[in-house]
Amino acid sequence: MSVPYFYKNSNSKFISVEGEDSAEFLQNLITNDINLCKKDKVIYSCLLTPQGKFLSDFFIFKIDSKYILETHSLFYENLIKKLKIYKLRSKIIINKIDQIHSFILFNDIKKDEDTIIICTDPRKENIGHKFIHKSANPQILDSFAEINEDKYHEILIKNLVPFSHYDLEENKSLLLENNFENLNSISWDKGCYVGQEITARMKYRALLKKKVYTLNIKSGSPQNKQNIKENGIDVGKILNIKNNYMLAMIKIEFAENKINSKNSIESDDGLILDFVI
Repeated sequence: MSVPYFYKNSNSKFISVEGEDSAEFLQNLITNDINLCKKDKVIYSCLLTPQGKFLSDFFIFKIDSKYILETHSLFYENLIKKLKIYKLRSKIIINKIDQIHSFILFNDIKKDEDTIIICTDPRKENIGHKFIHKSANPQILDSFAEINEDKYHEILIKNLVPFSHYDLEENKSLLLENNFENLNSISWDKGCYVGQEITARMKYRALLKKKVYTLNIKSGSPQNKQNIKENGIDVGKILNIKNNYMLAMIKIEFAENKINSKNSIESDDGLILDFVI
């Protein structure tokens, strides 16, 4: 698009965690290092099961002494429930937060007096700027065009960034299979957190056999959740499709052979798919 544009995270919900134990409490739970969360800096992180399975993802920023977690409404109530379960005797207060709003901006903008946070999206440089504001309709975005969720999802897929509430499964998905290692969401040296042992074992023992790739659709009519077979062999599964791009879980050995030989996937049901590198 030639004009500045934005996506409004209409389904974002916010949780505050405050109190003298808040930093230690979050550090022992989340996949990222809470010490990286400083003034005007947003971090991206996840909460896992003890078995290393995905439960929710969220952005964290700090206002005064409060840590604010932004997550999708799909994960919101369960995330609050989990935080309260882990609270035990920690000296923290967990509250729901209203009256703040989340956007992704695809152009630079100067803060106004009601801007809470503006910074590059911590996952990747080329997927916009995080913009947290007190207003649901900031006047400073009047010159911006608004894009819908499908267009934003396409941008994420093209950049190999899962849109978690669509592309991941609670209590099933694994971070390393879904490219989270490359989304600045995991700290490998901060110490233990829930699910850390399984996640580290997958990385350091080379246990990863499949992972997500972005594919460009050259021919055919793929469907979400469709299996991909080539020469009768099951090589992967489509996770989500937006326009001519898809996110698919593919066996790594098969994918790397295709990438290195610069060959397309030619599926048994007529799909021709190119890897987007």
